Amino acid sequence: MHGATLNRRRAAAVAAVIAWAALIGCARPLQAESVYKCRGADGAVAFQDRPCASAQAESLVEIMPAPPSSKAPEYGRASRDDRGEKSRGAPLSRGNPKERRDTVSYECRAANGELFYRHTACPKQIAMPGISSPSSSRGRSAKEKQNYAVSAQALPRSEVCRRIASGGSRDGHERDDRVPTYDRNLGRDPCRYF
Repeated sequence: MHGATLNRRRAAAVAAVIAWAALIGCARPLQAESVYKCRGADGAVAFQDRPCASAQAESLVEIMPAPPSSKAPEYGRASRDDRGEKSRGAPLSRGNPKERRDTVSYECRAANGELFYRHTACPKQIAMPGISSPSSSRGRSAKEKQNYAVSAQALPRSEVCRRIASGGSRDGHERDDRVPTYDRNLGRDPCRYF
């Protein structure tokens, strides 16, 4: 008896999915449609275009029309302004060469000897794991963080981009201001034109 009830529920669920798909496929895209959601005594749900039977709980479901299609954005591509045409969005301008030369980035030197580069201001200090020391409460060793002051020196962005690209084995290269691939693909790489 239990198996037959389970099979009826599965069949009702499959029928509901098929009916739902048929209703969605036939729905007109410019106006809202409504369907009836019918719940039987056994808990099975069905969607249909006509009112439910008297033994079923009924509710009306509004299906909103699909939004109109729109033009896809042009990520990381030159805007129409660069080609002499009118554009709606902000231009992805390369700027003139003088502006590019005058753009400033920073060389950051930490008191512990680390050297790293940023396109925005350097942090005031950096935290480093310190020497292990015995903990008084549990007898385990705990690492204490040490803070080191950071000094900043302004450099031309082209020079900073060259130094970041060279990477190397200098202490602090892992703190360099590197651009994620996603942002680089969208044209948000500050070193793009250098």
